Amino acid sequence: MRDFAVAYDLLVVNSLFKKKEDHLVTFRSGSMRTQIDYFLTRADSRRLCKDCKVIPSKFIGSQHRLLGLDVEFKCSRWKKRRIGYPRVKWWTLTKENARLLSERIAEEGAWMRVEDVDTMWKAMTDCIRRSAIGVLGTVRKGDHKMEGVWWWNEEV
Repeated sequence: MRDFAVAYDLLVVNSLFKKKEDHLVTFRSGSMRTQIDYFLTRADSRRLCKDCKVIPSKFIGSQHRLLGLDVEFKCSRWKKRRIGYPRVKWWTLTKENARLLSERIAEEGAWMRVEDVDTMWKAMTDCIRRSAIGVLGTVRKGDHKMEGVWWWNEEV
């Protein structure tokens, strides 16, 4: 197992923490005690591992004991929104917009001028994107913040 861990840049977490023998043994049968279970993790994740130990079983008939690993993940609850690439407003697609979009795509017909399948696919997707941006418009990520409830009006 050591060769496997070294070959794939893994870390045997059980060996990181100093423990009593009773907290290392995962299989016990009579007088025989062995450590047969291991946690492997990437070597660069070592700082996330806080503790690793065997949880003693209160059930006398069980020979196998559960191995536990305490891991601490630090992640922010709310990620800060970043303004990214503009997104097409696909939700504004109506029957009228769909007709305009199909006309604009048919006019351009960029994929008809290419013989190669890959370049045809790229030309088609670029044509559809350009046409959709022209007809439907774009919004930057995080720009459309809803003020109140959009469906609430005087009639409702």
